Amino acid sequence: MSRVAMGGDKGLPHHKLEEALREQREGCAVCHLVNRTGRRYLESLLYEDVNDPGVQARFRGSLGFCSRHAYLMLDVGDGLGTSILYRAATRELLEYLSQIPDAPKPLASLRALLGGASEAETAFPEPGSGCMVCRSEKSAEDTYLRALLDGAEDWSLEGLLDGPGAICVRHLSRASRVGGSRLPEALVEVTREALKELEADLDLYVRHSDHQHKDEPWGKERNAWKRIVAKMVGPRRP
Repeated sequence: MSRVAMGGDKGLPHHKLEEALREQREGCAVCHLVNRTGRRYLESLLYEDVNDPGVQARFRGSLGFCSRHAYLMLDVGDGLGTSILYRAATRELLEYLSQIPDAPKPLASLRALLGGASEAETAFPEPGSGCMVCRSEKSAEDTYLRALLDGAEDWSLEGLLDGPGAICVRHLSRASRVGGSRLPEALVEVTREALKELEADLDLYVRHSDHQHKDEPWGKERNAWKRIVAKMVGPRRP
């Protein structure tokens, strides 16, 4: 699959992606970069921006972060920053609650629920709807997926796409959205080969459950069931 890499300087996203593909020991490089972006955004927000009126307004509007990023915030361990932001969100929620009528409408009948009736609007937003960290990660994800598509198309990432940092299927699907439902041949081929190898290992794993083969020695198929999940959706996100 030797081609001549095209083009000159690819820009910072390309270089960061290339570095992650080269240095990532295991797991999707795009997942790694997106998660790192989210954590750095969160740390910067906590340590520098919690008193910014605009930040507080956006935080109030989303009633805080989504579940994943709310607990990541606790892991960062900044009690003061967390208190300042969630105090603003709590005040917003109390305002919502003060406007909910005392006498609710009759509950929808079971027949209506099972019949697929349109879902009623919530009385107030679900906490984390429009999470600020999610938006930061989404922007980074699109940037790195575009760099991935460009680098696969012009072969400037040749030799890195099938390494330990090869992208997960979740990000391959999202890359096809960025690429207008199309994917470079190089990306499709390395993913196909990786999945074929995993399929063979899964076959061996299942074979061990047959009493006729239960005494056969185990090889790398022993953890195939874990590797296929990581390949599909990326590593477990913090």
